[in-house]
Amino acid sequence: MSHRSIDYLRISVTDRCNLRCTYCMPEGGIEPILHQEILTFEEIARLVRIFVSLGIKKIRLTGGEPLVRKDVIDLIRTLAGIGGIEEVNLTTNGILLSDHADELKKAGVKRLNISLDTLREERFMSITGHNLFHKVMDGIEKAKRAGFSPLKLNVVVMKGINDDEVLDFVNFSLSKGLIIRFIEFMKITPLWREEYFTPIEEVKSICERNFVMKRAGYHGPGPAEYYKIDGGILGFIKTDKKNCRCCNRLRLTAAGELKVCLYETGSISLKESLRGGMADEEIRDIIATSMDIKEFVRHKDWNSQTAYMSTIGG
Repeated sequence: MSHRSIDYLRISVTDRCNLRCTYCMPEGGIEPILHQEILTFEEIARLVRIFVSLGIKKIRLTGGEPLVRKDVIDLIRTLAGIGGIEEVNLTTNGILLSDHADELKKAGVKRLNISLDTLREERFMSITGHNLFHKVMDGIEKAKRAGFSPLKLNVVVMKGINDDEVLDFVNFSLSKGLIIRFIEFMKITPLWREEYFTPIEEVKSICERNFVMKRAGYHGPGPAEYYKIDGGILGFIKTDKKNCRCCNRLRLTAAGELKVCLYETGSISLKESLRGGMADEEIRDIIATSMDIKEFVRHKDWNSQTAYMSTIGG
């Protein structure tokens, strides 16, 4: 077993999405995974129970866009009721949030992250391919009223695309009482382009020139460095092998593949184990071996640019 404290599992419940963000999915979209190849809710719940026996305590549901999966609220309710699970969290693009915020809260979602890369309506259309900016704004307000706090906003910063909005985002987060997190454009997809890459140090420097920043404490699992400013909190996420040493997460794709690292080129099909008739203890041994691998392998050993973010789950 691994000596690293691996207690966090990200589960992609679907590869489908209602947006076409330029850094996540190619312009024409991708061929969706066949419905029968996606893990069922029963299979996800069974795997989560096995993961719990290996120390997993926190779950984050991702996609694609998780809220496009039919009856996902039922899955959330089931996962939140599994003994040993302390948190069920969710990352969304916010388009369907206004319709589901209250029931997400009631079903047991503890933490909610919203992905938003621009505050300009015309630019939102350019980045996502859809004129739905108003839906995200509505979703943020509904999530706040539903009682999600802290509510986090994730921003992928890209040179020449949205790097001129850093201060706009900070001020927006202050006005709405959100935690803002700026994320480097990660080199894990065929859509990655050097000319779009903005080092997180540049983003942090912009903030430091305009705000008094003091290192903050812990604000949830993950690689973000948090800073307090007057009236709010800023987070910065860097693509850095230094973060590997404290990474506490595993990833389960919508098709049932286990990835121990976002940068991993390979994966292990737990779906094949499930549907091949393996007992829970046998599947547990497979997962435990993968956790041991995570202890010793760092992302510099992989160069994964073969999968789109929508299929990995972020």
